[in-house]
Amino acid sequence: MPALDPAALKKHLESGRLAMVYAFVGEDVRLVDRMVDAVEHTIDPADRPFAVDRLFAGDEGGSPVDIVAAARGLPMLGDRRIVFVMRAERLFKPKRASKTEDDEPAEESGDTAVDAGALEAYLEQPVPSTTLVFVATEIDRTRRLTKRLLAQAQVVEFSGLQADAAGGRKDARAATQRWIEDELIRVGRTIDPEAAAMLTARAGGDITKLRGDVERLLLFIGSRARITSDDVMEVVSEQVSIDDEWGVVNAIADGDAGRALREVGKRVDRGDSPHGMIGQLRWWVSSRLAEADGARVRGAIDALRRTDLALKSSGGDERVLLERLVVELTGQPLPQRGWRGR
Repeated sequence: MPALDPAALKKHLESGRLAMVYAFVGEDVRLVDRMVDAVEHTIDPADRPFAVDRLFAGDEGGSPVDIVAAARGLPMLGDRRIVFVMRAERLFKPKRASKTEDDEPAEESGDTAVDAGALEAYLEQPVPSTTLVFVATEIDRTRRLTKRLLAQAQVVEFSGLQADAAGGRKDARAATQRWIEDELIRVGRTIDPEAAAMLTARAGGDITKLRGDVERLLLFIGSRARITSDDVMEVVSEQVSIDDEWGVVNAIADGDAGRALREVGKRVDRGDSPHGMIGQLRWWVSSRLAEADGARVRGAIDALRRTDLALKSSGGDERVLLERLVVELTGQPLPQRGWRGR
């Protein structure tokens, strides 16, 4: 089937005529996440616990047999089921087993061997009442299973910035800056040309980083209509480095929202637990903020509770929730004595 772009996919969803099989392929993971949510939102909220499954290829419950069993299930409520297969590159571009020093294949991980017979059979004759969505960063188009998928699925390409680079580095930079301007116009904002150039350079061709940087800038500028170079310098780091574990707390205490956002980014990028960060911030609010500025404590605790509940109930992107929290917690700088992290 011919490939769709994200705009054409939106029209599919708005029409309510979903295909039986989709393949979301590409590195623009934030846009992919939005489209996954958009597909899920075609199901009535009350029906979603019974009508929507998210499986992870290669993990427990994510084998081809498990995927087929979920896809063959009949709708309990409504007239459609949706089954998402996340990390589907494990099926369509699995890692090859490494070899030992004796040239014997090493023990294969869950990413390597795929017994895809059941899935190939399903793709030949999918269930009309199920929409099966495979989400993969990349696929190997030479594999037999991938060829079956491409023959049956509506393929949606999320290529990010890579496709824009065909005309050379200069053209790629110009295309990226246009992308930034278009994204901001979509939400009623603008950006100085120098700021767009700086943002482009610091993204380094990584669409996921660029989308994250734009989201952080919008959060940072609040109600202001225009993003400046100073805003980019405040919020967007050129490279991520590991800072001490008290960087977020100390930035909040200094009243520096831009630095606090950068420190959150560092913690998230290195895989720190969001719940551990919440616990650290809760300690700081109850012991240090209470001592230095008691009037801010009640609002801070409310913000912590909202964020903690949203994290536990999957009520949004973890990074965005944490960034919103640190902006809420950041106020006037506190006195130096008695508040800084250890």
